[in-house]
Amino acid sequence: MERDPSPKEVFRYSGAFPSSDSEKSGFADVISLVSSDVGVPTDLSHLYLNSGGEAWANLGFWKESNRYGEACAELARVLGKLGELSEESRVLDLGFGCGEQFRIWQREFGVPFEHLTGLNISKSQYQFAKNKYSDPNRSPELILGGIEKLTAFPDKHFDRVIALDSFYFFPNRDKVVSQIFRILKPGGIFSSTEIFLSDRRIGFWENAKRSLIAWAARMPRSGWTSAEKIIESYSSQGFLFEALERIDPYVFEGFSDFLLSKTREKDSGMPGRLKTRYKILADYLGSEAIKKHFEYWIYKVRRPK
Repeated sequence: MERDPSPKEVFRYSGAFPSSDSEKSGFADVISLVSSDVGVPTDLSHLYLNSGGEAWANLGFWKESNRYGEACAELARVLGKLGELSEESRVLDLGFGCGEQFRIWQREFGVPFEHLTGLNISKSQYQFAKNKYSDPNRSPELILGGIEKLTAFPDKHFDRVIALDSFYFFPNRDKVVSQIFRILKPGGIFSSTEIFLSDRRIGFWENAKRSLIAWAARMPRSGWTSAEKIIESYSSQGFLFEALERIDPYVFEGFSDFLLSKTREKDSGMPGRLKTRYKILADYLGSEAIKKHFEYWIYKVRRPK
């Protein structure tokens, strides 16, 4: 496929049906990548993106940051502030990754490790976090499992439920929201940063591209939503909306630039297939195409007292 003058203008890997041999080859490569298990959200591939022993796995908030670890910590910081975390908070972290944000919750918001509970469906990430937080007297409670584990928590148990760049990976969104409402104490807060569907009108083929990309990213269709729909969804469960802000200008492009630079490093040790996958992702996140497909939002809802 002929290279566009500016790779940031068009996502080169999301064209229509290929017509030439080179386009067929490129299209086949993309199909192979999106159907593979390399670099999926539940593995440990993100460790190649980190340095200094960190294990961040979110997209980052790049407004004033230019290093991956700093941007990831800033996204956690912004979310923690919005969620009003404090030393009194008993917190449930949904989809905690490798738990790097727990240190932010503890160090900057005063949340004791013993007040933190994390839920993650990834066995490898769960075990990584268990090894990181190994002090039996001062560690978060880590739970391996999916959304079905939410039913085990008592009613009105948590002061805060938080989802750092993870909620769009959860299936059956409405059921999860219902459980969050149940386990939050009156006056409790749920806050999240996540990907929504764009509100732009798109045609059949653009919608097909978006579906393929979401499938490659392991975003279940039952978890898809938009800013407009989410207000209705939470309100119908009884939540009060307190904040809803679109922040993708500080997320997608910054992560795209970082990924591109990382894939160009000759001594990164990154496997070739993973590097190719990250290159495709970087091109897409930095393109105009993503604006037709997805947006990135931060929001806060509260259970009434």
